[in-house]
Amino acid sequence: MMVLFCREKVSSLLPLWRCKVKSNSYYYIERKVRFPTFSQAWKFMNEIYEQNELINHHCKYTNDYTKVKIKMYTHTAKGVTEKDITLATIIDKTLQKYDHKVIGDT
Repeated sequence: MMVLFCREKVSSLLPLWRCKVKSNSYYYIERKVRFPTFSQAWKFMNEIYEQNELINHHCKYTNDYTKVKIKMYTHTAKGVTEKDITLATIIDKTLQKYDHKVIGDT
């Protein structure tokens, strides 16, 4: 059985991620970043894809030229679990290798 993390715990573990609610049914975490070039954004997504495969957990990526939006939750648990925390931490560490800027809600 997967344990759901409460929003407060997620916020304390992942301060760079936003907790959001989908139609009052489940919550998820989201992060938006902008890279200097499209090729850097794509390189980042490819690197994260490999990590997704290694831990067998995938998130939703949206790419708009230099912008990347990452949305994630555990579908079977309908919320954020340890798998999401693990992947978000990997993403945060990977982002440290790239020139990027955080994007707020737009």
